[in-house]
Amino acid sequence: MVCGSAARFELNRMLFRNLFASSALALEQYADIDHFRESERYVQAESIPLASGGFSVLRAKLTLPSSVVSLVRTFPRIINGYELSGRLVIVVPMSGVSSARVNGNEIGQSLLLLKGSANCTVYEPEGRLVAVVSIDRKVLDRTWEGFGDGHVLLRLPAGKLIDLHLRIRGMLEFAAREPEAMAAHGVLDTMQGELFAALDDAMCLGEVRDAGSRSSLDRYKQIVDHIDRLARVDPAANLNYEELAAGIGVSVRTLQAAVHRVCGSGVHHYSRLRRLWSVRRQLRTGTPGLTVKASALAHGFWHMSEFSNAYRTVFGELPSHTLAGARRRLA
Repeated sequence: MVCGSAARFELNRMLFRNLFASSALALEQYADIDHFRESERYVQAESIPLASGGFSVLRAKLTLPSSVVSLVRTFPRIINGYELSGRLVIVVPMSGVSSARVNGNEIGQSLLLLKGSANCTVYEPEGRLVAVVSIDRKVLDRTWEGFGDGHVLLRLPAGKLIDLHLRIRGMLEFAAREPEAMAAHGVLDTMQGELFAALDDAMCLGEVRDAGSRSSLDRYKQIVDHIDRLARVDPAANLNYEELAAGIGVSVRTLQAAVHRVCGSGVHHYSRLRRLWSVRRQLRTGTPGLTVKASALAHGFWHMSEFSNAYRTVFGELPSHTLAGARRRLA
């Protein structure tokens, strides 16, 4: 029986059938979350995994003249951020998984368009297969430029979504099988033009979703943003629900509903998860003189045994091992 990372690798292999590395198609394997997080820096996003152990992500990437097309199998996570200066990113669902949410709004089988300072919190309770098309805004026409900064959900007719799937799959598979043909003059420009035409078609036929509860969801997102700002300003602060809600100017019930809707968890669990990841980020710097205890206390963890157990549960190793590993890499 296959388990853990081996099971995830086997699933990746099935989902990426007919795709293999070539001079035209990059195939990137991420065996740990810290390695994967480095790849997110270009969009200033940060993934917080919701499950520990057995991490394995595979990404196929095709670079075109003014865009990049990637196919990636995601993992259960919360993603915060997105600063897309000069680019438009279109996330295309490639599997039937429909449980993801953006700022509390269900994504379902819609395209997710991200542009400019998107400030999104994406909650993915289960891994899904997505294609990510990143486009230089200099080549966008008026149809695409009509979307303002932020995010938009675009629902396509089922047949049109399938057509887009086939187009993207076909491009990636051709790049894997025929790298010499890809190198011929004009092929990449033609391929990009066909992709842009398909996306133009989708923009014209798709329905922009504007949920009736958008105002309440926007308020929920603002509450989560407030919690995140507090965590950045004072990581050691450990306010109770009443103090936190009062500081925001909402009821405890609204506070809890906001975090659960946007982040899929309770306030305490979300706050603790963020603080644990902040500790890990600090430990991985390997700063001389830094101790596990000092880092834990600076992030509001007062009981060392409870902290160590929680850290090991989330990351699969003791915090002392993280710090020692960082110092070995720097030595």
